[in-house]
Amino acid sequence: MTSHVGKYQRIRLLAGGIVEDHLAKAAGPFGIEKTRVLQCLRPDMAEDVEFAQMFLDMAKRATRLTHPHLVRVVDFGKADGSYFLAREHIDGPSLRRVIKHVAVQRMALPATLCARIISQACEGLAYAHDLTDPKTNQSLRLIHRCIRPYNILLSRQGTAKVVDLGVDYFRSRWTPIPHYGSPDLSQHVYMAPEEIRGLSADRRVDVYSLGVVLYELLTTRKPFEGKPGYELFQAILSEPMVPPERHRPDLPDALRAILDRALAKDLDERYPDCHAFRKDLEAFIRSEGEPVTSRQVARLVQQVTASDAPEAQARPRLGRGWILAAAVGLAVVLGGGALLWKMSAAPEPEKVRATPP
Repeated sequence: MTSHVGKYQRIRLLAGGIVEDHLAKAAGPFGIEKTRVLQCLRPDMAEDVEFAQMFLDMAKRATRLTHPHLVRVVDFGKADGSYFLAREHIDGPSLRRVIKHVAVQRMALPATLCARIISQACEGLAYAHDLTDPKTNQSLRLIHRCIRPYNILLSRQGTAKVVDLGVDYFRSRWTPIPHYGSPDLSQHVYMAPEEIRGLSADRRVDVYSLGVVLYELLTTRKPFEGKPGYELFQAILSEPMVPPERHRPDLPDALRAILDRALAKDLDERYPDCHAFRKDLEAFIRSEGEPVTSRQVARLVQQVTASDAPEAQARPRLGRGWILAAAVGLAVVLGGGALLWKMSAAPEPEKVRATPP
């Protein structure tokens, strides 16, 4: 593997898999270097011309996304034998790192701060969901389908940004079935019930996943924590979530109601889109009477980055094979028929409240 891909010089590997993430440098105007994340299709996967073209088509769609709450793809193509896309590098923590920091410190983030972070993610996703083809005016049906705490990043300027729209689903769809060992199903807690049932997905799957992230940001726990293996799938389908107030008794009623609607199993009871989800989050923030500023989010970023070791940007793999295996196992658990899996084309320091262990 060469250290250069076109004008990009790879510095170090951040994450492996069928799409490999590298921290990279690129020469800019007047000799100014820019830091990028270079995402390259693994060489053995690139040998399949049709597969390589799918990667380029996905990258091309991603370049259409220009929004302050989405990490921007700035370039894509083929150079020096590698298929690649280049995106912004956000020098700040993911929500996975924030949640880990809060849990270790035994603190609770202000509810309004959590609501603002998720509201900004909603805004970015709503823009992607609404995007249309400029020639036909038809919806591009851009759905993330892999919203997790690790792909919502906080910049040092205090802005939440969703990353890897299209890329993470590409990874999850085409990662080969593991030859041995049991799949780690814990990441599937973010999957909406209709995804587990193998139904077609729309923008409401992102609403559900974002609701799980909000629950976790508020409580440092997951809605179905402690469910082993395939029991997790049955819980998502048919069991009520652990009430968030059990982990955080001070949670405002209005925010509990927002979580209930975002995590509704019935599609008709869930928020229809991220616009409606964001509207209620912003109404909740206003009702609390204290505005949330980007400076507060930036201080949270300072707290996390100052106290934690730098986080490798590796992410859990959401292999297609694991999902298929999980679906089959779920069918056995539920005693049903075969289950099909369908794939589609820093707050102010004094405001952080300590909670008892």
